[in-house]
Amino acid sequence: MSTYAGDRPPLDRNWLRRQLRHLRLWRRFLAQAVVRETHYRAHFVTTLLVGLVQLGLGIVPILLLFGFTQEMHGWSRAEVITLVGAYQIITGLMAAFVAPNLNRMTAYITEGELDAVLLRPVSSQFYLTLRWINVAELSNVASGIVVLVIGLVQSGTSPDVGQILQALVLAACGVVLLASVWSAMSFLAFWLQSVNPIGAIYLNLVEAGRYPLVFFPAVVRTFLTFAFPVAFATTFPVQALAGDLGWAPVAGGIALSVVAVTLVRRLWRRGLRSYASASS
Repeated sequence: MSTYAGDRPPLDRNWLRRQLRHLRLWRRFLAQAVVRETHYRAHFVTTLLVGLVQLGLGIVPILLLFGFTQEMHGWSRAEVITLVGAYQIITGLMAAFVAPNLNRMTAYITEGELDAVLLRPVSSQFYLTLRWINVAELSNVASGIVVLVIGLVQSGTSPDVGQILQALVLAACGVVLLASVWSAMSFLAFWLQSVNPIGAIYLNLVEAGRYPLVFFPAVVRTFLTFAFPVAFATTFPVQALAGDLGWAPVAGGIALSVVAVTLVRRLWRRGLRSYASASS
């Protein structure tokens, strides 16, 4: 019996079904993470306390710095506190959804665990980068939101709907870009024995997001915008809330995110082609 082309489901419909299947799978990952967290409540409390200490350590230098001046490079103390809140939100999201997976990447590739993942009827890249979730880290996101709101109130900033939308899109782009950079570093495990030292470099670089971009020299600002785009995660969203940005940086962030995701996807596929099973 012949099959006519018109009887076949369109490619877009198949693509949509795959994405919905991945979404349902991720929801199961999240549900499992919540169940695990209820069994280890002390972990949640410890993570919250550690996050609060880190937040305090991030605010203290700002208070000391602005104890001698009211403004620095056009930024007030309240605006920098808002930035610290944004940094806490972004790093909390990364620690909750990205770090638990990429920290396992070396073990997946070098110890043969990737073999079992490749047999699953799901994207291997999706599974390895989104499988594990640390729900406790979301407490740091909540504390970051509180600090961000306090900073906005102290600075007298009242963003409108458009400015809030700009900030949310820029922050989302920042998360995607930082996750893409970290993923690219982690995928080097296909060719290197261990990428843990590279991960340490990443964590040190992301600390730059605690401070406004203008605090750095021009060369460093370029690096933190395009090569290691932490500016999209912290400085730009805060500037958007203050009404200091237009839609051009938002469009640039979206375009840069698309490019980054595409390049990381290609790097993953190239790594798979060079992968030799560690368990065989």
